[in-house]
Amino acid sequence: MSPVTDHPLSLLRRRGRHWQLPPIVAGAFWLLCGAATILFAQDQTKQEIHTPARRVDLTQDLAKTEIHSRALRGNLQVLLGNGGNIVVSTGRDGTLLVDDEYAVLLPKVRAALAELRSAPVKIVVNTHWHDDHTGGNAAFARDGALIIAQENARRRMQSDLVVSLWGPQMASPPVAWPAITFDQSLRLHWNGDDIDVIHVGPAHTDGDAIVFFRQQNVIMTGDLMFGYETGPPYFDDLNGGSARGMIAAADTLLGLINEQTIVVPGHGEVTDRAGLQIYRDRLVAMCDRITAAIARGLSEDEVVALHPTEGFAKAGRGTDRWVRIVYREYHR
Repeated sequence: MSPVTDHPLSLLRRRGRHWQLPPIVAGAFWLLCGAATILFAQDQTKQEIHTPARRVDLTQDLAKTEIHSRALRGNLQVLLGNGGNIVVSTGRDGTLLVDDEYAVLLPKVRAALAELRSAPVKIVVNTHWHDDHTGGNAAFARDGALIIAQENARRRMQSDLVVSLWGPQMASPPVAWPAITFDQSLRLHWNGDDIDVIHVGPAHTDGDAIVFFRQQNVIMTGDLMFGYETGPPYFDDLNGGSARGMIAAADTLLGLINEQTIVVPGHGEVTDRAGLQIYRDRLVAMCDRITAAIARGLSEDEVVALHPTEGFAKAGRGTDRWVRIVYREYHR
């Protein structure tokens, strides 16, 4: 899941009659008001780090989304849209999906699958539980598909939770819960491939899974990797994620693959091992800037003001919140 970018603050002004104050008093009054406004805005940014006032309504943006397919290798395709990327394996055993987008985009996902002339979906592997990756679970399960995920992902799907930087996510209906779960790993033999589903430890959440198609040498990272255009590498620190975990996961991924591996991130464009290395190094560089500032004794607000993501991620309140979360993780 990508983080919410902004929630504008509204400052209310009194209308109607006003008091006549001596110029010096009036000046002091408005100076105090300005200082209070700055402190209020800083406090609001801190308070809104984890819990935006409400979930941003993406309905209009999603309605405009076009989902298109791109060939990866052999019988593998990727569906690219507004939410999480979907890897599609087609063949005699039936269609296997890795993730299944927002629920509202299900008709477009089905249309894209129809264009591929794919067989009915038999298996869906969830890389984690955020609803831009699991929104189609219920519909595909009702059609007979088997849902697979790491055991912590199933547990998270069963409760109403707050997603860090994003807002509330309601519990998934029971039909959408994974029927098969695993702790560390499992292997599927499907459509002529050996498919390893691996939990690399808490990173984006505490229930992440990568999916490695061994014969095709294609790996789906889920949200352990984001395309560069989506902002700083997002992790859900309220639900087991951390910057340290994201770095460790990137290192694990780099150790699993080679120069010929096709790397499909959870969001953004398909890349390769070199692209994953750049992603990992950018994440480390941003965290190093923050830890260096902490070592110099800078406060949270001072570190945010330094813009330690400059050159790597767009500036904005969403990015500032990310910096605050990383600061707090490394300042403990």
